[in-house]
Amino acid sequence: MYPATILLVTIVSCFICTSSAANLLQVSVQDLSLEINENKTFTVYTSEPVSENIKIYFNYSEDSNIYPLPDDLVIQKGTKGKIVYTVRAHKAGHTTILAHATPAIVKTNDAFVRVGVYKVYNWIVVSSVIGWLYFICWSISFYPQVIENYRRKSVVGLNFDFLGLNLTGFIAYSVFNIGVRYIREVQLEYHIAHPTGVIPVEVNDVVFSVHAVFVTILTIGQCFIYERGDQTIAKSTVAVLALVWSTAAVFLLLTALHVNKYTPWLTFLYFFSYVKLGVTLTKYIPQVVYNYKRKSTVGWSIGTVLLDFIGGLFSIGQMFIISYNFDDWYSLIGNFTKFGLGIASIAFDVIFMVQHFCLYRHKSSSVEYAQESLA
Repeated sequence: MYPATILLVTIVSCFICTSSAANLLQVSVQDLSLEINENKTFTVYTSEPVSENIKIYFNYSEDSNIYPLPDDLVIQKGTKGKIVYTVRAHKAGHTTILAHATPAIVKTNDAFVRVGVYKVYNWIVVSSVIGWLYFICWSISFYPQVIENYRRKSVVGLNFDFLGLNLTGFIAYSVFNIGVRYIREVQLEYHIAHPTGVIPVEVNDVVFSVHAVFVTILTIGQCFIYERGDQTIAKSTVAVLALVWSTAAVFLLLTALHVNKYTPWLTFLYFFSYVKLGVTLTKYIPQVVYNYKRKSTVGWSIGTVLLDFIGGLFSIGQMFIISYNFDDWYSLIGNFTKFGLGIASIAFDVIFMVQHFCLYRHKSSSVEYAQESLA
């Protein structure tokens, strides 16, 4: 009798605990964007009727730029709640609202709202337009070099080390973008590491990186069919590329063996993002040195440089506009990788323009073609 009673109580208790654990505190939207002194609303509710009254209260991730929400509203026993809260901002910035319940009989992992408060809506429009402009500039910046090679039927003047590094960088970038954007397991790991974060890869990032791989392969293909002189890829570059991909293979093996049990696949993809970072910082150096040795930029398309330069200016400009409009200058430091890469890319573009328009602008193409190519 007693064992049966104990078993029944245990089963009922487990059922109650499981039911409670499955009940989720939810919000109607997880992203709100509003202007200073504008009002917007969101709703808090539970996925199942609650077994007792629960009080909803909030924490805020940063120095709040919104007026505090009431902390004394209750979801009544036997209901799902649906409490409507009004968000009103008093200054620009970003805040994450974290909803909690007491007693803690519901899960609150996904009960948060990211709030972005801007100064002027028109700057949102300008920022969006600029975003598309730099996407277009960077996307078409690959083609002047392809056209230049086709027109000359020669790749003399285009450094092969640059092409090798560029291909590796964009393959790494594509692997990272596709993995983070489309692989569910990676996204789950990302949310474990960043519970209130937004997946940092958009569709246009994937399109850009895959397109870049395609055009870079096309350019490399031209190196096999057009005049290339004595150019070869340097042994040091081959060694670096071999090291990168060997490390990637070892990293993949360790990931598959679950050596990292926390966020294995996300960490693996971060390796590729670091590869892209390193490549972007170094890939132009061989071309700069090559131009210097030849005292010429013939064969290196200035059209590619100009489009990359314009795209870089748009990218940096967009970051400043967003920082100003959301009064969030820390984002320039917090996203220093993107900012730093943009500055580095622009700096190399300036060097190429100085070489092309100032240092070597009187160099005759006919003389250049007669020179011996330097690897």
